[in-house]
Amino acid sequence: GGSSLGDVAQSMKIHENRLYVIVNNSHKVEVFDLGDEITRSETLTLDNASPRYFAITGTIGYLSCWNLSSILLIDLSNLSITDTIPVPGMPEDLILDGNSLYASIPSNSDGSTANTVVEINTTTFEIIKSYEVINGPTNLKLMGDYLYVSGTYYNAVWDIYTGLSKIDLSTGEVTTLENGVNSTIKKDLVLVNGELYRLTTAGIAKINNDLSLDMDQIISSQPGVYSSSSDENYVYFGITDYTAPDTVFVTDHDGNLVNEFTVGSIPGDFVSIDN
Repeated sequence: GGSSLGDVAQSMKIHENRLYVIVNNSHKVEVFDLGDEITRSETLTLDNASPRYFAITGTIGYLSCWNLSSILLIDLSNLSITDTIPVPGMPEDLILDGNSLYASIPSNSDGSTANTVVEINTTTFEIIKSYEVINGPTNLKLMGDYLYVSGTYYNAVWDIYTGLSKIDLSTGEVTTLENGVNSTIKKDLVLVNGELYRLTTAGIAKINNDLSLDMDQIISSQPGVYSSSSDENYVYFGITDYTAPDTVFVTDHDGNLVNEFTVGSIPGDFVSIDN
């Protein structure tokens, strides 16, 4: 079962028995309490902010907002906005590491393509470093001292280009690999058993040391995959034709199908709840 939010959710985050659902087009964060039942508890309504992703540490939430070209600080104890961190463009994915918050910025405020990842000090809330990566940086994944950044961007006639960047956080050096024009490589980065994979239309492909994709090492469920995520036990694949109903396939880490679910339209993010 489930309840309708009246819109397609952009992303979700679980923290201390609460589920935060970021609803981009309706400009809100819906909060659910997780117990024997999942119950909606409160809503943070944001005026035309276009919220995207949420990162949480302790009682502080960081919410990337396209239309504000900013990251909002939210006090989770009372769901109030306490501060705003302006960034040079429209922030997307967020990841916390110690006293640093990293944000990918795929677009400038005017909608043109950007190629920046910023590092924000979580004490001063100031940008302390900017990294130049492949155009259209979206998903972020941290492995040790390396921050991986997937890139997706378009030319004037909407050809899709992709690439991958790796930031060495200890030295600041950025390594990149351009894939060129293709429609098979997707934005999602997925960690499975300490190895990093990137989503393709064939499944998730292991990322080699040179940032190329090993198409011989693919964890797959079905062709035409739209989104993917993982946890300690499973890999989740979202399939969509952009109209409801759509399907989510669940595999083990070896790619063996263990379950499938019929869901609403465009399954784009996954969280698993241990009851």
